[in-house]
Amino acid sequence: MCRPIVLLVAVFASLVAPLAAQTAAERAEALKEFRRFFKKFKSVEEQVEAVRTLRDVECVAAAEELVELFGHATPEVAVTAREVLASYRDPASFAPLVEALPKLKDQTRRAEIVEALGKAQIRDAMPTVIDIAKNDKKATPELRFAAARALAACKFVEGSEPLLAALLADADPLVRMGAVESIGVLKASALGKAVVERLDDSAWQVQVAAVKTLATLREPAAVAPMIELMRKGGRLEEEIADALFKITALDFGRDADAWKTTWDRLSAIPGWRIPTDDELAKAAASRQKYDALYGKTKDGVTSFGGVPTTSRRMLFIIDVSGSMADLVVEREKFDTGYRDFEKLTIVKAELLNTIDSLGEDVLFNICAFATATRTWKPGLVRANVVNRASAKAFVERLEPIGGPEAQAMAGAGLVGSANLGAGKTNTYAALVFPFGVDPEAKDGAALAEDRAMQNEVDTVFFLSDGRPSTGKYTDTAQILAEVTRLNERYRIVIHAIAIGEFEKNFMKILAENNGGVFVDLGR
Repeated sequence: MCRPIVLLVAVFASLVAPLAAQTAAERAEALKEFRRFFKKFKSVEEQVEAVRTLRDVECVAAAEELVELFGHATPEVAVTAREVLASYRDPASFAPLVEALPKLKDQTRRAEIVEALGKAQIRDAMPTVIDIAKNDKKATPELRFAAARALAACKFVEGSEPLLAALLADADPLVRMGAVESIGVLKASALGKAVVERLDDSAWQVQVAAVKTLATLREPAAVAPMIELMRKGGRLEEEIADALFKITALDFGRDADAWKTTWDRLSAIPGWRIPTDDELAKAAASRQKYDALYGKTKDGVTSFGGVPTTSRRMLFIIDVSGSMADLVVEREKFDTGYRDFEKLTIVKAELLNTIDSLGEDVLFNICAFATATRTWKPGLVRANVVNRASAKAFVERLEPIGGPEAQAMAGAGLVGSANLGAGKTNTYAALVFPFGVDPEAKDGAALAEDRAMQNEVDTVFFLSDGRPSTGKYTDTAQILAEVTRLNERYRIVIHAIAIGEFEKNFMKILAENNGGVFVDLGR
């Protein structure tokens, strides 16, 4: 039934020759064919593939066509349209969009175009973007955030500092975070002292961004306030320890008292200065050599699956799909103290040990997922003696959904009772859970963006063994793109822990894209 449509896509794609070989007339003809056939495609896969053919048809009309697709009802089409437009590089292709930008009434579309201009590195558009973000009273927080990021993407320094200075004091924390991060990318040292003030920001995401930017700028004025902020503990503690090293080339890990004593002494020495970049590079090489000794004090550190963290606001996401009933293959890699070598048995034992180690100043929650997600508590709770006992009881009750018993029931003809459909792997739903996204809602991501900066969770441990098999997205590339896009606002660290024979590259990229650590427990 679908063969004629597949052939049609192939013929349509062949019409789009590489840009270098096309004349303006040929590009116009290719775009005409796109418009003619795109509306006839019914499957998402065909629509997405059709949009991708516009990558080689760069021109004004194609850019405008892609912007229209930003609002397409199918999320995959809209995402692909943004990706294709970001691949364009000719300022002339964007000129009409830039000209219309100041008077465009659709504020969401304005922010999307500014984001696209940044990703496409259209430097010619940046003066217009700066003017709108700084002077247009109708500019939304999303637009101002997009403007700050666009300046960084374009490495556009000329005239950007006054805007970024203003955005540092913006009422919206999302905008402040964007400004801080852009200052770091642009290495705008003149704004270093202004960024120091953001260490006391009300949003933890802005504080994290400030710590990282100040490490990049190597701002001496940041050292004393960072030391005081370190005393508050949590995820920032390890971020600050690294930043202080990058500024001073000294290494006291997370020992705030040692940092303060040494810094007070050094600051009192006439003419003392922070080390040069070359001196820092030498210290970094030495530090790497002795990394096993750095920051390894156990006080205040939680570890799960071999990944340590000083976070005090964490979420554990555990796969309980049917395949978690399988036995591990590389048994020599696992402790011999487990009840058996079932994957979920091993994971439960590790999680129970982690729960026992949580200090009472830690807030945590547990989410189990297969086809659907279910949580131990509605939100984060304190790890006191009662909650730890309750969490351990919840973990003890976890069983693989659709495991061997369900398979046996299905084999005996009791398909309904087996409920195999509940034991699939809905990776997308599990990964967007920390963002508060309804995994099936078309506007769920937009709603989540509105409350991103109020999110409590700052660290996620995601453990899974299987390839996504159900949910809104099952393609790993699409899941990675969506999670990365959402986390541009949330800044949650996602550690990815794999167990079993699932191809690991997805989990590795997931961790790398989201500031986390990837651990392969073994097959």
